[in-house]
Amino acid sequence: MLKKFKTLNQFFHPESNQISMDFTPFVTTVGNNRLQVMLASDENIPDLLVLEKEVYSGQTPWSSFSFKTELRKRKNSLYLFVYEASTLVAFIGARFHPREAHITNIAVVPKYQGQHIGHMLLELMIERARQNNCECVSLEVRIDNDRAKRLYSELGFEATFVRKNYYQDTHTDAVNMVLWLKPHRIRKRKFTL
Repeated sequence: MLKKFKTLNQFFHPESNQISMDFTPFVTTVGNNRLQVMLASDENIPDLLVLEKEVYSGQTPWSSFSFKTELRKRKNSLYLFVYEASTLVAFIGARFHPREAHITNIAVVPKYQGQHIGHMLLELMIERARQNNCECVSLEVRIDNDRAKRLYSELGFEATFVRKNYYQDTHTDAVNMVLWLKPHRIRKRKFTL
């Protein structure tokens, strides 16, 4: 039977499980904003650290080193930056595996929040998960971030459980949320935010 496959790797990791991380930059209009959506690179990290400080009240939850490490994981990670002219206004990052896509980070500068930019970025990653035949998309969100939880719920994410002290710097809990793209057999438990 193994003779049918060119390599054992094909047998254990068939092409249907291969993840596509190709991305073509594009320009779009969201609200009144003409935005450039592009693949993140190391050159953008200084802009990203400025964005983090603006979003997280002067803090940078992820360091330059953390972002550089993530950006090098090109086989299964996709990080996108959104610029209006020369200003970074948002970004999103996700890791893709054969069965699951996990949103690692998303942020929109406060001035641009509520303009559907975060929604657009999440839809891009959800569509990428579908293209890669993932069963679900997951993420964590601060338990007190009601605005983000509403956005995720609007997109179909469901709260599954709480991760105690997930955000170590503030000892804040996180809610794990999942968007199922395919039917699943997990018994649903009642969980409210």
